[in-house]
Amino acid sequence: MNRLALSAAGAALIALTLTACGSNSDDTASKGDQPSGGSSAVVITPTPSPTPSVTIKPFNASGYLAGNAKPTFPAGEPGQVSIVAQGPLNEDVAGGAVLPIAYRNNTGAAISHVDLSATARLNGKLVASGQSQGAAPAQVQPGEVGLAFIYFEDSKSMPDKGLKYEFTADTMPADTSSYNTAPLTVGEATYNGSSIVGTADNKTGKPLTGPYDVQVYCFAGNKLTAEVGSYADQDNDINAGAKVSFTADLYDTKCDKFTVGVSGYFQ
Repeated sequence: MNRLALSAAGAALIALTLTACGSNSDDTASKGDQPSGGSSAVVITPTPSPTPSVTIKPFNASGYLAGNAKPTFPAGEPGQVSIVAQGPLNEDVAGGAVLPIAYRNNTGAAISHVDLSATARLNGKLVASGQSQGAAPAQVQPGEVGLAFIYFEDSKSMPDKGLKYEFTADTMPADTSSYNTAPLTVGEATYNGSSIVGTADNKTGKPLTGPYDVQVYCFAGNKLTAEVGSYADQDNDINAGAKVSFTADLYDTKCDKFTVGVSGYFQ
């Protein structure tokens, strides 16, 4: 699980906000329906200066992802990268925990190399901090939704309820500069009962380098429930038009509805 994403120097810091509902559309406080413990809205920085109006786009508008999940998400806060959905905190076998999240890019420019970090507080006391280890898709256009997860290495002080999170993110412009994250297009993805098996194509028009991160996000209707990660079978350089294959073991995670993304890096 400890799949660290490459960090990018000089990336611009963008404050994220947690929407008041904490989930896609349900205001109930049950575990898994919204932020753990029914976390309320948290704004980290003052409202940013106005940006051009962004048209809200449907899930997977760019077509990089595959799977049978077709969730809908709130619009999010204007003018910034905004958390629009949050799944339950899932404990990891190594003593850590994974928090799946969805965010919408409401800025006026496409973003990539999205590195998120988070702090968790219980009754105002800081109890844990963590960071993301990849995002899907690797590039997110204005108005689009991206998926990510926060990995908390030490979750001993993180109960199921009562936590409040604060998020920040480092992003880069969505270009083809060396080692910027590159989205592969998942052309096929099959759930065989225990794993997600599929292939992804390099349609960027540029050569890519690995490793090729595979992220599976599970849903119950519109509700984000879990994240499972893996890597493609290949890790070598690939040319434009080439393909990679993958098998993502679900490790008994319930995932009848899923979406999967694959990313690499521009050479």
